[in-house]
Amino acid sequence: MKILNLIVAVLFLASCSQQKKEFKNVSVGMTQTEVTQNAGEPSSKKNAGPLALWVYLEANRTVVFRNDTVLNVITSADARVDSIQMLLKNAGKDLKKDLKKEAGKAIDKIDSLGKNLLKEF
Repeated sequence: MKILNLIVAVLFLASCSQQKKEFKNVSVGMTQTEVTQNAGEPSSKKNAGPLALWVYLEANRTVVFRNDTVLNVITSADARVDSIQMLLKNAGKDLKKDLKKEAGKAIDKIDSLGKNLLKEF
């Protein structure tokens, strides 16, 4: 009986020593791995184009990721809808800028290749 009590006591103490996951440690700039380490697994995960939304129901929070990095932490249900709409609109603008930049680089490379080919002939 004493051994059983000792085992139960050791297991109890071991469970108390595990670090509790706390959402308050989540901040902008963290990676998805860091968020999981701090807050645990979300209630749900959703992808919205370039963004990933992790919903933590118990904390009433939604974490918005872009490219595996926390872009925003939304804290209330009302703000969540407005913020997500605004973030999606801004993400669309950012994507357009990125695409224009990449298209410009591609055009420059094609021009350079064309000029090099003309020099060889």
